[in-house]
Amino acid sequence: MNNIESIVKKIADDAKLSAEQKIAEAQQEAQQIVSDYQAQADKIMQDAQAQAQKQASVIAERVESQSGLIRRNLMLQYKREAIEQAFQKSLEVLCAQDADKQVTLLSDAAVKYLSADAKVILNEKDKTAFGEKLVSEISRKLQAANKNYSVSLSADAGSMQGGMILAEGSIETNLSYEILVKNIRDELEGEVAKVLTE
Repeated sequence: MNNIESIVKKIADDAKLSAEQKIAEAQQEAQQIVSDYQAQADKIMQDAQAQAQKQASVIAERVESQSGLIRRNLMLQYKREAIEQAFQKSLEVLCAQDADKQVTLLSDAAVKYLSADAKVILNEKDKTAFGEKLVSEISRKLQAANKNYSVSLSADAGSMQGGMILAEGSIETNLSYEILVKNIRDELEGEVAKVLTE
C-alpha cells in the first residue's frame, strides 16, 4: 500500500492545478458579469436625474452583491468538479499501473485480508494479463506468512475497472480499485478541498 501516499500527493497536485485553472476561469467570468452590470448601472446614472442616480447606486450595490454570490457559486462548482476529476484520475492511474505493480499491490492486500481458502476475481483484461501470476504471488506470500489457505483464480470475471474481489465461500471482500478510491475519497475529500482553497 506504499503507493497510497504517492496517489494522495498526485490527487492533491492534480486537484490543486485543476482548481487553480477553474478558479481563474471563475474570476474572469465573474469580472465579465461585474463589467456587464456596471455598464448597465453607468447608463442609468448618465440618463437619469438625481433620483435615478440614487436608484442606480442601489442597483450597482445589488449587482456587486449578486456578482459576488455568482463568483462564489462558480468557484464552489469548479472545486467540486476538480475534486471529482482528481479522484477519477487516481482511479485511472491505479488501473493503468503495469502488471508487476498491480500484482505486488493486490497480493499484499490479499495476504492482509484473507482468512480462508478463496477465489480471486479479476476483470477480464487483468485476468488475462496477470491473473495466474497474481494467484502464484498470493500463494507464495501466504506461505511466507504461515497462512495455509488455498487460492485460485475464479473462472468468472468481475465487472470492476481494476483491483480484485476475494471470494471466501459466500463471503466476498471487495478490493476493487473503485472501492479503494471511494474509501480514500471519504477519508481525504476534506483535505483535498482544503488544498484547493490554499
